Amino acid sequence: MVLPYRAMGPSEAEYPGFMTGLDAHTEQIIMLAWSRILGLGDTALDTASPDERIEAGHSDVRAVSLVQLFGRTALYGPPELLTAARRIPDEELALESRLLEIARAHYPGARILGEAHLLYCEEPPEIEGSDRISVSFEAEHVRQLISRAPADDVARSGLGDAEWTAAVVRDSTGEVLAAAGREAWQEILGHIGILTHPDHRGLGLGRFAAAVATEEAFVNGLIPQWRAAGESPGSLRMAVSLGFAQAGHQTTVTLD
Repeated sequence: MVLPYRAMGPSEAEYPGFMTGLDAHTEQIIMLAWSRILGLGDTALDTASPDERIEAGHSDVRAVSLVQLFGRTALYGPPELLTAARRIPDEELALESRLLEIARAHYPGARILGEAHLLYCEEPPEIEGSDRISVSFEAEHVRQLISRAPADDVARSGLGDAEWTAAVVRDSTGEVLAAAGREAWQEILGHIGILTHPDHRGLGLGRFAAAVATEEAFVNGLIPQWRAAGESPGSLRMAVSLGFAQAGHQTTVTLD
């Protein structure tokens, strides 16, 4: 199925600082999802004190991750790393270099996965029709873009493993310009990733694809989630321009 849309121009909205503006009930639902993701009790994050760090120890995981969400902090990873990090302040652990240092003392092959902002929204963005580009829900269109885009960009987008995808296609040529994907986390969060071909960046096409994915997340009863890499301020600005609000951040190091 192909639906017509008109791409909206890129927004100049800037990151407004740490304040969510999200409804308290929405925050509770997001914390419920993350409590389950971290292997904790359903209310672990919601009932945690801002001055305590929750430890989510799992001996069979291959990553260590510091998650800070709505003022709560949780450290996820093997028990020995949680013990080694116990005396280190949260602000230090949030630095990928410090978390990597701790991990490599036990896992020499550990490597940085990165720091990222976590953002969420409660209202779908506005999308208008167009006779120049269309949104295609055909998987083949997404595969075409993946085959033409740089491998690192594809990996960061998560499109290869996405459960739901949509592509932005030029009507006149059939060329696939951008795409968005979504994974359902705990059947609560709709985690969104986007991919734009390098030849078509800066035209608002990635933002347009993301807007479609965000709207579809709401249609499916999910709270849209956006993870903006710390080294990608453009991703953060795009999320804010779509109505996402920052709720925290995550720092992750893989152990193999």
